[in-house]
Amino acid sequence: MIKFSKKFRALVLVPLTSAVFLFSPLVSCRENGPECIMAPDCKGDSAVRFAVIGDWGRWGQPNQMKVAAAMEKIGADCAYDFIVSTGDNFYDAGVDSTGDVLWNMSYEYVYTGQHLQCPWYAVLGNHDYRGAPSAEIAYTALSQRWRMPSKHYKEQVITGNNEAVELFFMDSNPYQKDLLSAGSSYPELNGMDTVYQNGWIETELRNSNADWKIVIGHHPLYTCGVRKNQPQYMRKFEGLFNETQVDAYFCGHEHDLQVHKPLGSVTYFVSGAGGDKRAIQSPFDFTHFAQSTLGFMVVEIMNGKMTVTSYNENAQVLHVESIVH
Repeated sequence: MIKFSKKFRALVLVPLTSAVFLFSPLVSCRENGPECIMAPDCKGDSAVRFAVIGDWGRWGQPNQMKVAAAMEKIGADCAYDFIVSTGDNFYDAGVDSTGDVLWNMSYEYVYTGQHLQCPWYAVLGNHDYRGAPSAEIAYTALSQRWRMPSKHYKEQVITGNNEAVELFFMDSNPYQKDLLSAGSSYPELNGMDTVYQNGWIETELRNSNADWKIVIGHHPLYTCGVRKNQPQYMRKFEGLFNETQVDAYFCGHEHDLQVHKPLGSVTYFVSGAGGDKRAIQSPFDFTHFAQSTLGFMVVEIMNGKMTVTSYNENAQVLHVESIVH
């Protein structure tokens, strides 16, 4: 659980998994600073604020560096409590060990800004499965900021005004039939049991009394990106998400930024533009925003309101989506 003090915003985090990790007090991304210039609804220390970036692991190429710089710029205006990665953390074929050079090329030497040194909570993407996903889990024990205690896990955040926010991090890869049919390219997917994760997410969501419920995966339920006309296997969870009053689902996989609000409780966000961009197709009638652009999103939660701001690689606001309880 993450508990914030209004006087000093050092993070004390205890993941709600079988393993307990205590994070160094040196990692503090929440300091008293000036009012935000770019981010709407930046209210200071009572809010929970985090960035969402996906599909970013591009070996420090220029597009990735531009988004990293924009994230730092926005974070300097109003600091993040943590960062969420929606997967495809390492192109093209994941990492093969905790000592893989890509940890430095795609992560440590790219996200060097002071306001990017907070905890990064990550899920696995399909490109991560081309390597050794277990190495990304193991890196948690070696890093000051990388957080992936298992392939699926839960975190809880308590805002300064005592709103409980629960984040459920899923592994969407075992549900992708196209990946399973190419098992030799995704060795750790072979023989994976989805029954356990199915039970885990249903039990956790039904038992949650949090004020806010947020689910994070790699693959979308709704997209008007290049994969619009392909099967969206994660849509099998839509009924459960609505029954349990999930507020938002964040994913990547599509290299763009999107916001969709079909019938039901859930707003669906795609943030997969951390290192590349692709074309957008025609939107749904419930699409609020979709743009082929590099960029990321920033989420702020306080006083019964969630604000999600989409930024491009120049730290310019593209869209603001609000969810009000």
